[in-house]
Parts: sequence; C-alpha cells; structure tokens
Amino acid sequence: MFVVNIDGKIVQAKEGQTILDVARDNNIEIPTLCHDTELKPYGSCWVCAVKVEGVKGFVTACGTEVRENMVITTNSPEIYKARQMALELLLSDHYADCEAPCKIACPDHVDIQAYIAAIANNDYHQAVKIIKDTLPMPLSIGRVCPAFCEDECRRTIVDEPIAICKLKRYAADLDLGDIWSYIPDKAEYNGKKIAIIGAGPSGLTCGFYLSNQGYQVDVFESSPQAGGWLRYGIPEYRLPKAILDKEIQLMCSNGMKIHCNSPIGNAEESSLGIAKLSKDYDAVYVAIGAQKAVDMPLPGNDLQGVFLGVDYLKSVALGTSPDLGKRVAIIGGGNTAIDCARTAKRHGADVTVIYRRTREEMPADGFEIDAAYEEGVVFYPLMNPVEYIASAESPERLHEIRIEKMLLGDPDISGRRSPIPTGSYITEQFDSVIAAISQIPEVRFLAEEKNQVENTILPLSKWSTIEVDKNTMYSGLGNVFGGGDFRRGPSTAIEAIADGRIAAEQIDYWLKHNRFEKKAFRFDSKKAKKLSEVMKKEYEQYPVIERAKMPELPIKDRISNFAEVELGFTEEQAIKEANRCLECGCQVNETCALRQYASDYLVEDIVLTGEQNRHPIDDSHPFIRRDNNKCINCGRCIRICSEVQGAGVLGYIYRGFSTIVAPEYNESLTATSCESCGKCIAVCPVGALTEKHTEKKISHLSGEITYQNCVSCGLGCKIRVDSANQVIRIISHPDEEHEDFNGRNLCFYGRFGWQIFFQKERICKPMQKRDGKWYEISNREVKEILKQQLLMSPNRHFYISPELSIDELLIAKTIEGTGKASVSTLYNYQDFTDALINTNFRDLNIYRLNQAHTIVIIGEISHTLRTLCRTAQRKGTKLILIKPRESRFNLFADEICNSINEIKMPLDKKTIFVYNRNCIDDKEALEIWKKSTELCDFEGPSGVIVNSYWDNQSGLALFDFKQSVNHESTLNFYWNTDISEANNSYNVCLSSYFDFNNSYDLYIPTPSYLEIDGFALTDDGRTSVFKNPTKSSLFYFLLNIFYESGILHPTHAEPSLWNNKAEFLLKSRTIVHKNKQWLKDYLSSVTVEGKKQDTRDIRKKKIKELYQTSKINSKK
Repeated sequence: MFVVNIDGKIVQAKEGQTILDVARDNNIEIPTLCHDTELKPYGSCWVCAVKVEGVKGFVTACGTEVRENMVITTNSPEIYKARQMALELLLSDHYADCEAPCKIACPDHVDIQAYIAAIANNDYHQAVKIIKDTLPMPLSIGRVCPAFCEDECRRTIVDEPIAICKLKRYAADLDLGDIWSYIPDKAEYNGKKIAIIGAGPSGLTCGFYLSNQGYQVDVFESSPQAGGWLRYGIPEYRLPKAILDKEIQLMCSNGMKIHCNSPIGNAEESSLGIAKLSKDYDAVYVAIGAQKAVDMPLPGNDLQGVFLGVDYLKSVALGTSPDLGKRVAIIGGGNTAIDCARTAKRHGADVTVIYRRTREEMPADGFEIDAAYEEGVVFYPLMNPVEYIASAESPERLHEIRIEKMLLGDPDISGRRSPIPTGSYITEQFDSVIAAISQIPEVRFLAEEKNQVENTILPLSKWSTIEVDKNTMYSGLGNVFGGGDFRRGPSTAIEAIADGRIAAEQIDYWLKHNRFEKKAFRFDSKKAKKLSEVMKKEYEQYPVIERAKMPELPIKDRISNFAEVELGFTEEQAIKEANRCLECGCQVNETCALRQYASDYLVEDIVLTGEQNRHPIDDSHPFIRRDNNKCINCGRCIRICSEVQGAGVLGYIYRGFSTIVAPEYNESLTATSCESCGKCIAVCPVGALTEKHTEKKISHLSGEITYQNCVSCGLGCKIRVDSANQVIRIISHPDEEHEDFNGRNLCFYGRFGWQIFFQKERICKPMQKRDGKWYEISNREVKEILKQQLLMSPNRHFYISPELSIDELLIAKTIEGTGKASVSTLYNYQDFTDALINTNFRDLNIYRLNQAHTIVIIGEISHTLRTLCRTAQRKGTKLILIKPRESRFNLFADEICNSINEIKMPLDKKTIFVYNRNCIDDKEALEIWKKSTELCDFEGPSGVIVNSYWDNQSGLALFDFKQSVNHESTLNFYWNTDISEANNSYNVCLSSYFDFNNSYDLYIPTPSYLEIDGFALTDDGRTSVFKNPTKSSLFYFLLNIFYESGILHPTHAEPSLWNNKAEFLLKSRTIVHKNKQWLKDYLSSVTVEGKKQDTRDIRKKKIKELYQTSKINSKK
C-alpha cells in the first residue's frame, strides 16, 4: 500500500491499480466508455482524460497505473474541455437517434415508439398508460390531431408513415370500453388550490396533472359544457361529443371540478375575476383559447347570409345552426374551413370552397380535404373573394360573390408560394358565405379592474395573445400563468395540451420550491433534422408493407348525418400496423453512457464537415440487433467475446475511417460460431448491440424490476427481470446490491431461451383430445373430466421430474402421502451423487472457483459455468480441459487431455473438478470423484462441482421419490416430464409447454419459472428463488383444479401455503460434515452402469429449436 494525491486528497492505493481504480475506491467520478472491469484497459476513447503532475499533456485514467506520491487532477476546466472534445469526436460519427423522430416532432413529446410497441404486443392498457403520461386526451386527440409525428416517421422512406394517431385512438377506445379504464394514481391532498380559466384542452390538461398531484383544482368555463374548441369547433362526425364527455369524465376522476356557465369578468352578473381568483387560489392558469373569429374585411360583409367559421361551428354544436340556403361558399383552406364545408354539406347545401392558393398549399389535413372531395364539396383554387354583393330585390341579403383569379408567386414566410392578383374576375351566386380565415383570443374583459393582477393588465401581444415564458407559462404577474391558444393564437389541440402539461409541471414545482424548474440539458443525437435528409439506402433491407386503411362509413351512409366517419381499427389491423414501426429511437436511450456524458459535458449538436459513415441496421440475428451507426469502436464487445467468452466472432474490419465492428467479411452473426449468450449486449456502452424478441417489440421503457434466479439449468444464475408492455426482458448484469456469482454472464437458455414461454404457439388453456383431434376446453370442463377419471381409475400415478420447483415437489409428496396417487420419477434422473446432497462434498460453492489453483473441466458444462472458469483462469488459476467439444474456447486451455489420468500438469489439493451429469456417464463421474479423493482436501476451493441441465435436480434429491414405471395405473399424470411409452391408460400432461403429443388425452398448463413464486436448490446447494414477475395465475389455476377435482384437500389450494412450506424446508436443511475417508468408503460401495442421465423434456427441446434459429446462415 502507498499513498497518492487525487484532487488534493491523500488516499491509499495498491500496486497495480489504475488511476480509475483509485478514483472509484474513493467515490470520485471519472467518465469512461471503453473501460470494462473484465478487460485489461487500453484507453481508446480518451473520455477518462486526467492530468498527472510532471507528465506532459493528458493521460487516460483507465490505462495509467498509480505510483507512490503521484499527484492527480481529475477535474479542471482544461480537463473538462478535453473530455468534451473527446466526446465530440466520438459523436461526430455517431449516426443515431437517441429519441424517436416522431416523439421529437410531436408538440407534446408523447412517447410514440413505446405506446406503439405496447399495441404491437396487444397491451392497450399499457399503451394508454404511456400516452397519458404526457397526453391525457387520447380519445379526442386520436381523432383530431393533424399528426405532426407522421411527417417525420422514418417508415415513410420505406413506404408510408405509421398510422400513429389512429393507433392512439385504437388503444384509447379499447381502454374506454373495458371493465376498467386507466386512471393515474392520485397523491394525497396537499392543501393547495389551483384555479383554471377555460375548460378547453389546455386548461383540462393542466387541471388533470395537478389534480393527480394532490391539488384541489377548480376549472371555470363560460360555456354550457366543457371541451372548448374540441366541443364547439370540431364537428360531431370527427369527434362524437359522447366520446368527449366520457374522456372529460375520466380526467375528473382524481377530483378536478369543472364549473360551467361561469364567465370570468366579462359579464355584469359574474362575480368572478382573475384578481379574486389570484387571491383565493395558490395559482391561476388562464387558458381561454382563441375562439373569436376574425372578420374578412370585404365590402358587404355586413349582409345577411355572411357568417364566420368559428361562429357557425359553435352554433351547430349548440343546436342553433342558421339557415344557410342551398348554395354555400366557404372562404379559407384550413381545417376550420374544411370542417365548415363538410358540416354544411351534411345540412343539405351545395358547398364550394374558395381558396387563394392551390390545393397543395392548403394548410388543412390532406385526408380531410380528400374526404371533402369524396363527399361532393367543390373546390375553387387560386380564387379570392373581393366583394359580397346583394340583389336589388333583397338589398340586405347576400346574393353573389365577386371573385378574383390568382397566380402563385414566390414562397412567403410560411414557405408557401404567395398568391398574386391577376385582375381577372368572375361572379357567382351564393345564398350564404362562411369566412374561416383565422381567429384570435377574446381579451376585452381583461381590461376590467377585477381581472387585473397587481393592478396590472396581463401582458398581451399585438395579436391579443398572452406573453409568457414558454418554458414555464408564467406571466410575470403574481401567481398567474397562461397557455394554449391564448399564448399561441389559433393552433392545434395537441399544442394546447403541451402548454397545459408544462404549466402543470411548473406550477407544481413553483409551489413546492418557490422557484421554477430549470430542465437539465439532455443531449439528443439525431440522424437528421428532417426526414428528407435521411438516405433511403439505409432502409433498403425493410420490405414494403401496406399501411392499414381506416375503415369508414360509406359516403352514402354519412353524407346526410353526423355519425362518426372513421370506425376505428380492428385488433388485427392495429397489431399489424404497429408492427410496421421501425423503432428508430434507441432502445437504451435512458441508460446510454455516451448520451449521459454528452449531457454532463454540454455537448451540443455536432456539425462537422466531411463524410459520415452510414450503415444499414443488421437484424439478421433473431436475438441480437447490430447497428454500426451507433458504434464508437471501443472494442469491448470484440474483446469480451474473444478474451473471455471464447467465441471470438467479432472483430474490426475495413480500415481507417471506414472501420467497423462486425463478423469476418461482414457476415451475419448467424453464419458464425456465435453462442448467443448476449454478453456483447451487456458490455456495449452505446446501444450498438441490443436485444430482440422473436415475437414482441421491446420498449426502451423499463417496467417492474424483479430480481430472482434463472433455472434453465442447475446453476441458478441471478437475473434481473424487467416486465414491461407484457414483454419480459432478462438482463444478466444486476446492480451492485443484487450482484451474484454470475455477474453479467448468462447462457443462451437464460438470456433468450425463456422466450418460448411467450410465443404465440404456446398453449395456456386446457386442451382435450377427442377423436384424435385437440380442442380447447374450459376450466370447468377440465375439472369435470378429472373428477370422472378419478372415479373410474382406482390406480393413479404421478410421474415427476427435476424440472419442478420445491413447491411443486411438496405438492407431489402430499398427493402421495394422502393416497390420492403413487408418485415416481421416470428415466435415470438420479445418480450416486444424490446421496451427497446434504453433505459438505456437494456444498462446494461456485464462488470458490476464483480461489482454486487448478480447474479441471471434464466434457461439456454450462456455458456460464465455463465462462466463470475462464474468468478464474484470467486471474491466475490453471485450466485443464478433458475431452472438450471442438470450439475456440479450447484455445484458452493450459492443457487438453482425453482423460483425467493423462493430465501432465502437477495438481495440488486446491484443485476443483467440474463436470455436467447430463454430459458424461455415471462411470466417468465415479472416476472423477475417486480422483478427487486422491488429490483434494475438500477444504475451501477444493473438490468437485457437479453441474446439471435440470432446473432442480438437487431439490428432487431431497425427496424420497423412486425411479420406476407403474404399469398398473389407469390414470397417469406426467408433470413436466415426457411420456415414457405408449400405454392404454388415460394420460394427462401437466406442463408449461405442450406439443400436441398424441400419447396424451388431456393437457393442463403449468407455470414456468417466470410465472410462479417458488424455490429450487442449485447444484452447489444454494437456494434459487422465483418471484412470478409476470404476475401469472397459472399456479393458482393448477391448485384450483387439483382441489376441485379431489386430488388435493381444499386447505391445500392456496399458493402461499406451498411457498411457505418450501421456504421452511430449505431453511431447515442442514449440511452434514463428513471426512474424506467416509467419501472414499461410500464411493467404493457405489455400483454404476455407464449410463448418462436422460434430458428428454419438451421445454428443453423447444429452447434448442429456438437456439437453432440463430444458426441459419441468413443474409443481412
């Protein structure tokens, strides 16, 4: 030990430690991207740059070993700039999207990619939950949003954009129609009150989020009903008001109160004023909208028959629509104009839309314009009204309109070409005209004294909009905020909602902290600022898939009424459409180290001249996505695969600027010896390597996290299970609190093999075979069938396997003990080592591997156990392989032999022998154990580690079940084991997976290790725990069937009973310490037959089939 000076602090250091090691020991943060604790550092990224006194320039903290009395500086302006530059260089060729372009394009930044993934996974409740995190009105917005998001959808490069808004509506409709609708949790009342003026989308949104946070919220609305423009400006055929009412009712579930017919200040009978509200409430949000129509200043605009668009739509909503006559002109090209046109058409009018530009320049939604054409609306493009004219017979009423023809000139400030008068005119007769050109907020009432705050009128712009800080919505006066159309002018509902949410967040923060929240800088990498800048070549690998077409009412059925035109997607349409999503946003954007450091070091958008590498995304591997656009060439995946895992399938190919990480010749991973362990994903710091699901979309959002054990074999690795969007993600690197012996290591079975339990083909309902065919049956039917079979069959038998949990084995023991059935195991599940389970000879802990002098592996063992042996070797332990299968891993061996008797390397008492009981026969196993008695002292890292491919082989050995076949039974239950041979009995399959084996007569689904609370015993005697992360009820269902059919007593039908029994059994288990002579005597008495343990099981078979999908030599 010696001391070093790090940032002025004298700390202890050890020989061989790096600056990074010492810094971490002393809680000093130094960023790093290329460093990995399992690899020898070489400092390629330079993000960990530090200064060392006496050394010119910078050094890498991860690659520089400390010396006695070294003086180190880890934080200074100079170091900050150096790290910032290193990050900028890495990001200059990081061609990636941190966030999905659709989310960025959305004014409210709804997490579109996440909710579309939920819909693709048929989880509409989760989709609505994600949506309502930022958008509380998906029922309405899903019907009326102009879909800014779709304008930036990358799917457009392939074919057409995803139908994002229609998918939002689909999820919200299903949620509304379910027995329960999603309502966010409500915080306790905090004693504070909020007043909101205006019950439009912005005001309702602000109130929704504040009521969820525990505020008393009162919304004051001058109109008879809430909804604002959604009610009085959007026609019924686009947004049924019954739907709007239900949505507002949902929004009020957490206590928001709406006071309709409550004008503020601009009516003599009103006692309400902003000044009083500001005094009585802790904050006031003014969201009065922009519903005052702007006149078209033309001669004759005071004639009868001249209307304004906003007024007309509101009158229709209130049921006071004016008589328009037969011929109606609509002036304007926006959504309000089209709404007026389609509404007038439904009232029987012949409608003409007059617009001064062409259709292409119309600001209205394209699909709305198309619908108007389909419904018979006539369009006059490049026309501009200049005068409304009355007739001599009716001088007070509109008779005709004089219209000037226009030409298009150069683009104006909006980007559209400017209309230029031609001096050529036409005159046409119309009974009425509706001018829908613009609208502004009604603000005259704000000048009244009772609506002033601190004796000051709210700050207004020349467009009559409120002037507020757009980041906080604060007006600068007292406790008054403002937003929505009152801030923006006439805009869209989604933009108004965005303002309302920001206001709610800032009001909440302001009231809690007496200041506004300043959002921390968050770096966002973007492939391009606009969709047009993205190269089509990058997406050539994706097939063209037709966009789902929204079902609509036929024109003849809708033109004379206000029934909703769009009928909504079917489930099949929605899921198929959601699966078109390319998932552009990074899957690890919440955990990406590069993004975090770029944010910490305030790295702005990188704009460097020169080329940038752009690569197609490689999706050819079924479980691993490779995106070289994100790769920073840190080499961690290459080295971990080569130096630790042994597969060595990745490397640097090409040269110089074009260098990428890929398999040889840039092949697909499926064409290599990749073992699909996923370790490369675990070490990648930037999301260039991410996991895939064979049938589900994986969201970047985390769900509920559960720490439990994997039981794909008897090793019992610790896993982190993320349950989100009805998708399980299993991650091999728990946090420090939950870290276990396997660290980031998992095999294919543990990392991806569990996906068989979540495939569409998995049967989770009871099935019965009738006349050679299988039929799904109800729970009631399966109980009746079992009752009948139990009455008819006095001889019943359960065949169990080491795939069962301790809980399930206890149930089997109880069934046997109560005489309901005999119980045994099939095949040769047991061997002579089972007798050692409760002794110190089978208690050699996996943790001891790192302390052994030599590890001898005989035959094939678990992938993860093999990796742990390699890890021990890299720390100094010798590694000997006996009869290994051919693989690159063999290159690591210090010696390779055909038998343990041929080992030339000297062995001492600190030797550990490792074998898998399913891979060698019992004769070889006995030879290993006898050899161990010659060498080992069985103290500490010394002895034999027995590995098994069975989930709970050691747990089964705790029970006195015999290995036998009962030929007399007429009713057989095969519990997670395959039928041994054809027989004439009635055969029931109890399994978590079923393949329609015709030897069975009845199938009852059972839980997997991800669907049960339970226990198992690992090969080395540790307790494995399962915590039912899927919240499955399969175990309860199974117990219920056993109870109601008479197999179990009613008191035995509660899952927690067996969980408690299993836990007690394992805790009461004691290890008997025997000496080596006892072991020698026992081994000398053992008789073996040279047999391997059978591993037949449908689940293992399915996982192997799944693994083989990664070995198809597919093209990228």
